[in-house]
Amino acid sequence: MTLVEATWVERDGILRSPALSSLGLVGGFTTRALGSMAGGVFPLDEQERNRRALAARLGFDRVVRLKQVHGDRVVHADAVTDPWLEADAMWTATPGLLLGVAAADCVPILIADPDGPVGAAHAGWQGTSKRIAVALVSALVDEGADPARLVASIGPSIGPCCYVIDDERAAVIRQRLGPDSADLLFAGADGRPVFDLWSANVQQLEQAGVRVVERCDLCTQSGGADVWSYRGAKGTNGTGLGIIGRPRS
Repeated sequence: MTLVEATWVERDGILRSPALSSLGLVGGFTTRALGSMAGGVFPLDEQERNRRALAARLGFDRVVRLKQVHGDRVVHADAVTDPWLEADAMWTATPGLLLGVAAADCVPILIADPDGPVGAAHAGWQGTSKRIAVALVSALVDEGADPARLVASIGPSIGPCCYVIDDERAAVIRQRLGPDSADLLFAGADGRPVFDLWSANVQQLEQAGVRVVERCDLCTQSGGADVWSYRGAKGTNGTGLGIIGRPRS
């Protein structure tokens, strides 16, 4: 596997993935400049307007959204007509659909077959420990993608610099991931467990057969970018979108 550590460059309010952009895709993460997209303290109608504006700005028909429940269900985005369908990952082979997973510290995982379907997953500690990245790769392969052709990109999220968890959560992660958790959980400066979400998802993508994985290593809490964080100031929390789509030719 080739691991690419790349700086995502902000343009027009979106942090762009170099790996996905090189494939002619739109792939990235929205910043605070475009408003909250899917959660936080902002009105739902305002966030809907923000998503519509995003789709129009990028030349897409619509943004496909899900009701994310920290699980491992993957659905076909073309069939999503209810924006609150419960799932945490989706895929499409249809140009003009922009997939959007909400994140404000959780990991947005964006995956593409250069000539086939694309997918997006939302992976917090729950989704990561349930191996949602593997489930998404499996769904893409079922639709004809070759895992050896897939390019995956891990977007901004809370990093191992900041993601301190409690002992109970760490125990659940160890139980679910087994020996794979050995290098992903470690003691932080204060002795409490830290979970490396970035490395965990890289590991799972590699195990699923993905040959190229890009990670931007941008922490939403301390990385300095203009992105929302669940751990932000009270009363100002919003949510960004990890986005991926194939434009119409």
